[in-house]
Amino acid sequence: MPQTDGYDTRILLEFREHEELPPRSFPHRHRALDGAATFCDSRVTIHSAPEDGLMPSKLLPASLDHPNLAAAASLLARWPEACTQFTQLVDTVYPYTDPQQALLGQWALGSSSNSNGEELGSLHVTVDSALGLTQALVQEMAHQKLRSLGVGAGAAHRLIVNDSSEQFESPVRKDRLLPMTAVFHAQYSFMHVTALDLHMLARAENEWERQCILMLLARNVPRMQVGWEVVSSHIKTDATGEPFLEAFLNWSRGILQSSRAELNANGYGFA
Repeated sequence: MPQTDGYDTRILLEFREHEELPPRSFPHRHRALDGAATFCDSRVTIHSAPEDGLMPSKLLPASLDHPNLAAAASLLARWPEACTQFTQLVDTVYPYTDPQQALLGQWALGSSSNSNGEELGSLHVTVDSALGLTQALVQEMAHQKLRSLGVGAGAAHRLIVNDSSEQFESPVRKDRLLPMTAVFHAQYSFMHVTALDLHMLARAENEWERQCILMLLARNVPRMQVGWEVVSSHIKTDATGEPFLEAFLNWSRGILQSSRAELNANGYGFA
């Protein structure tokens, strides 16, 4: 739901200037490029993945000039509003490679990723799939958008007021019930990914790419439909959160309708 006029991005950046807003302990500071490797029209830096970073130890640092970084930037540009927002909210990417995914070659369609509230503007991602990497960039950006507004996965400073003792089914994580803040983080981030899938699909360059994107879309739609029902039925908001939630649910409804139409048109048979 990035806006064409950039209004939402400006609001997010303003919130980042408030030092005392949980869950982080210091304000966002945009890193200087200082000769670092870059992508997304030289607006986002690429730094070597730290050994003690946020990713599992089985993942290895990837080359700073890995071709999928440039490929992901091109794919992200198919959604211009999201691409612009990404370059304004994210300044540093730490690339990794998953040895098992790397062996799959063109069949590696996923990506592992992570970010946190203490380093707004930076994220950690695997780069073995250009499509998966692009999804991960948008997913982590969406997580950081919520953190900038004071909504963490474990607790919220504003917008969401469900008690943390209330537990719900997550649209993504199925091993246990989670608080609404975590459920909403999953729903919010993967709805951004679903919207990205539609934009990438609309400008697919060949049949192989188109079929891969359809597979990714078909994976996201069922869980986002479940998540929409859980969130719309059980989330509790404050006065500011009410219009925020209404706008998000309306946007999500449109994305899901368009996604089902695309999948049905391509033989997936979604209700």
